[in-house]
Amino acid sequence: MTTQGPVHLRWRAASAAPETETFPDLDAALDAVEARWETLRHQAPQILDARRILLISTEQLEAAMVEDDDEAGS
Repeated sequence: MTTQGPVHLRWRAASAAPETETFPDLDAALDAVEARWETLRHQAPQILDARRILLISTEQLEAAMVEDDDEAGS
C-alpha cells in the first residue's frame, strides 16, 4: 500500500497546535505510527497526503493497530 510522498503524520501532543512529521511514503509513515503507537494513540494521529488531505483517520489507525495486535497474538 505505497502512496507517493511526501506523506505527513499529524498528531496533537500537549500543545494546542498539531505537530507534524513528513515521510517519503505511506509505508514509512505507517511504520512510524506502529513504532510509536503507545504514545500516539491518545494524541489523535492522522496521516495526510502531500496536499495535506486526510488519507487515514485516527479511527482507521486504531483499527489497524488492533488488527496487528490480534495477528501477533495468534
